[in-house]
Amino acid sequence: METLYPLKLALGLYANGTLYEAKNRWTRANLIRFHESTIRPIGGWLLVRTLGGSEIQVLGKPRSTLAWRKNDSTAWVAVGTTGTPSKLYAYSNGVLTDITPVGLVNGAADGQLFSGSGGWGEGGWGDVPWGGFASGGFIADADSWTLDNFGEILLACLTADGKIYESTPTAVATQVTNSPTGCRAVVVTPERFVMALGASSDPRNVAWCSQSNRTLWAPAASNSAGSFPLQTVGRLMSGRRTDRETLLWTDSDLWSAVYVGGNLVYSFQRRGDSCGLIGPNAVCIAEGMAFWMADGQFFSYTGTVRPIPCEVSDYVFGDLNKVQKAKICAVPNVQFGEVTWYYPSVTQSGSENDRYVTLNYRYGFWTTGLLNRACGVGASVFANPQLWDTSGKLYSHEIGMDHEGVAPFLESGPLELGSGDRVLRIQSLIPDEKTLGPVQAFFYSSFQPMSTETLSAAYTLAPRTDVRESGRQFRLRLQSVVMPTGFYNGVYAFDGSIPFGSQSADEDFRVGTFRLGYVAGGFR
Repeated sequence: METLYPLKLALGLYANGTLYEAKNRWTRANLIRFHESTIRPIGGWLLVRTLGGSEIQVLGKPRSTLAWRKNDSTAWVAVGTTGTPSKLYAYSNGVLTDITPVGLVNGAADGQLFSGSGGWGEGGWGDVPWGGFASGGFIADADSWTLDNFGEILLACLTADGKIYESTPTAVATQVTNSPTGCRAVVVTPERFVMALGASSDPRNVAWCSQSNRTLWAPAASNSAGSFPLQTVGRLMSGRRTDRETLLWTDSDLWSAVYVGGNLVYSFQRRGDSCGLIGPNAVCIAEGMAFWMADGQFFSYTGTVRPIPCEVSDYVFGDLNKVQKAKICAVPNVQFGEVTWYYPSVTQSGSENDRYVTLNYRYGFWTTGLLNRACGVGASVFANPQLWDTSGKLYSHEIGMDHEGVAPFLESGPLELGSGDRVLRIQSLIPDEKTLGPVQAFFYSSFQPMSTETLSAAYTLAPRTDVRESGRQFRLRLQSVVMPTGFYNGVYAFDGSIPFGSQSADEDFRVGTFRLGYVAGGFR
């Protein structure tokens, strides 16, 4: 007699530990999101083009981007790139403008691992632990930009160059008059102070210009300019403003700058220790909350620093290319309550961002996938998120369902249908889908947890789908309508690095609770 088993798998991915530890959970995915108790593909994307129809293309590797509005309400997006040459661009209404400062020092496009047995004095500040480094060497980070806006004026700083630049942004950027050099980042506070982080080549120094001004940097009784050296072992990495305070990250801890006025102007307080930022742009603000990636951990801040439990941390940090960690970027997607980190992996054997991990911060769900995005901004100034790929092209996301031929998919861990000691035969699959057609099902079957799995042919879903699969352990794969063409290590399907087919159905779908019909067989 057939037994119907409802696949009520918890939303979100679990990819820590062994595959068997992910039993009765979803464990692998690409281009999938969990939203409002359903499983669906993420939105597609389209190339942004000039008024003449050409693709928006910048030189160098995009490292940071910013969207803002000018006083005439026009929407702008700026991007800073590294490499030879390093560039600064501004885009609006179909026109891309090169606003690179004259004499800009080019930034390194890639991080480098230096080996040796040197000690104190070798490498730059922060490249190695205090007091020297182990014989394994040290990492010289790739250079990066930070961008912010002072009203309608764009401010920019490249780590290799150290100067703070400004642009209107239709004109070539120029150095902000009297601003410090040797800076690592720039941020504008909610009280309209321009802050230079790591000013004068002091990695702990925060310097600020007089309020609502960009040129008065020398402290005097007649202005509110000032500076403050943080008491930290870390080096300043990045800053973000919130409604209440300005958050300052080092690679060791988190500080806040709270406006107090008077002679002090700002009060600096450490908000969290051992929660340093892994890369200058690995942080974003979403709905008033800060989210960032540290080394081996994710954190949030809403007045208190909190570690974020992550059920895919083994997958992410076990494959993170730490030599290129300065390239990691965080992008919010408030419409779906998500923050996505794009990061470079070891598996892909490249140096640019090729994978992503997404947190649904409203429900605590995690998902992962592959996408070569270097940096981006969420929907606010523009109606859709704007992301630059690693080749320098600009895409508008969450538009339609075109994923450039890559099929969204989702895989479960082992499904415990019975006691595990009997051979089972799956006879039917009863789908729970909004519309039948866009999704196919595949089964992975084996007789022991460590045995090689057998991948079934594709099952086209029907109100009752006839299935003929036998084994002790099964996994389910749901995928847009394409046929699989490869395996990973002969054990389970590759997680998306090689697309499972040549084209995607490019259709939207919603997946609910499927049911499996099975009968028990013998013990052998």
